[in-house]
Amino acid sequence: MEQIKRSMKRAGEAESGLNVDIVRRWETGDRTPEPRYRKHLVLIYDKPASELGLLSAEELAWCPAQSVTPAVTAMPVNEELVDAVMKKVMLVLLGGDAEFGRHVLVKGLLGVSLAALLSSGAAIPDGIEALADEQRTRLDPRSIEAYSAITTSHRDLYWTSLAVDLLPSVAAHVQLGARMLRSTTDAEGMLPRRLAAAVAESALLASRLNFFDLNRTDEAAPFFQLAEDAAVASQDHTLAVAVLAHRAFVPGFAEQLQPARDFLKAAQAHARYDAGPLLRSWLHCVDAEISARTGQPKLSLARIRSAEDALTTTGDDPVWLDYFDASRLDGFAGNTLLLADQHRAAAARLQQAIDGLAVTATKQRAVLLFDLAAAQAPIDAEEALATASRACDVLGRVPYGAALQRVPKVRAALSATPYVKELDEKVRTLTSTGGVV
Repeated sequence: MEQIKRSMKRAGEAESGLNVDIVRRWETGDRTPEPRYRKHLVLIYDKPASELGLLSAEELAWCPAQSVTPAVTAMPVNEELVDAVMKKVMLVLLGGDAEFGRHVLVKGLLGVSLAALLSSGAAIPDGIEALADEQRTRLDPRSIEAYSAITTSHRDLYWTSLAVDLLPSVAAHVQLGARMLRSTTDAEGMLPRRLAAAVAESALLASRLNFFDLNRTDEAAPFFQLAEDAAVASQDHTLAVAVLAHRAFVPGFAEQLQPARDFLKAAQAHARYDAGPLLRSWLHCVDAEISARTGQPKLSLARIRSAEDALTTTGDDPVWLDYFDASRLDGFAGNTLLLADQHRAAAARLQQAIDGLAVTATKQRAVLLFDLAAAQAPIDAEEALATASRACDVLGRVPYGAALQRVPKVRAALSATPYVKELDEKVRTLTSTGGVV
C-alpha cells in the first residue's frame, strides 16, 4: 500500500485515499484494483497487467500476442538504490526537481542501467532523455546514440567494477534495448540494425558476467540467446562470431565436445565473411582451449599455431574487442601447454602473458597466476605456492569465478607436497571473507 502511495506521489497524482481494507479486498478477490492503481502495481512489480491478474476476460482478449523475443529474467532491484539513482538522473535530465518526471522512465530500467555509471563517477551520455519515451513507435538516431554510449560505458566498467555491482545495470540495459526493439515499427534500415548491435553487445556482456565472473550458467543462458538473436538482427558478422564462440565455452567447460563444436562451426562461418586479425586469432584460441579441455591436446596446439598465424593477417577489428590481444594469446597458449603436460613450456608462455597484461586486466591476471602455479608445481612447489598466493591476493581485490575454477588443478599439482595445506588455508580464508563469489 505504501509503495503505491509513493509511486503515485512521484507521478504527481493526487492523494489516493487507499487504505488497508481496500488492499485486503484486492488480495481476497472481492474487489479489482481501479485503473488508476493498476499502472502503479505494474511499475512496482515490473510485470504486465495480464500476469498480475489485473485484466478482465474482455481486456485479455484485446491484448496483443506475446513477443517472440526471448524473455530475460529481471535482476532483483534495490528500491532505495533506484530511488536515489532516479533523483540523480532527473537532476541530470531536468536540472531541477528530482521528483518531477520520474514516471517517464520505462519501469525504472533506464535508471538502473545508469546506476553503474553514477556510482563510478562516469559521465552520463548526452541525449538519455530520448530513451525515456514510453510512447516510442519509431527509432531515432539520438536515442540509439545514447543507448550505444551506455553500452560502451558498461564495457569499460567491466574491467574496474565488481560483477555483482555491474550486472544489474547491464541486465536492465539489455531489457531496455529489447523493449525498444519490440515497441518500434521500423522493420528495415540502419537504425534498427545499429540498436540491435548495441543490444547484442550488452547481452553478451551480461552473459560473460554471469558465466565467467559469477559461475551462473543457467542465468547466463537467456542472455546468450538474446545476444545471438540480436546479432542476427544487426547483420554484423563480427558480433555473431563473438557471441557464438562465447557460447561454445559453456559446453566446452562441461567437456561436451559436440555442442561446443557446433557453436564454433557457426562462428567460423561468420568469420569467413568478416573478421579482423585479432578476432580470427581469438576464435582459434577458443577452439584451442575447448580442444584441450575435451582431450585433444594435439589439435589444441595446432589451433594455437593458427592463432599466431592469424595475427599476421589483414583487416579491421571491432572496437568492442577489448578482451583479446597478443598477451591473451600467450595466456591461451600457456593453458594449452599446461593441459598437454608440457610444464616448462607452459610456465614460460604464461609468464610472458602476465608480463604483457594491461594494468586493468586484473581478472585475467588471477587466471594466469593460477595456471602458472599449476605449471610450476612439478618443477618448484615452493615457487608454485608463492604464485598461487599472489593469485589469491588478486581475487581478494577483484572476485572472478573463472579464476577460482583453476584452484583444483593447482591443488592437485601440490597434493604430494607439504604446501597443499597452506594453499587450502589461503583459499579457505579467501572464501570465508567474501573474496570470491
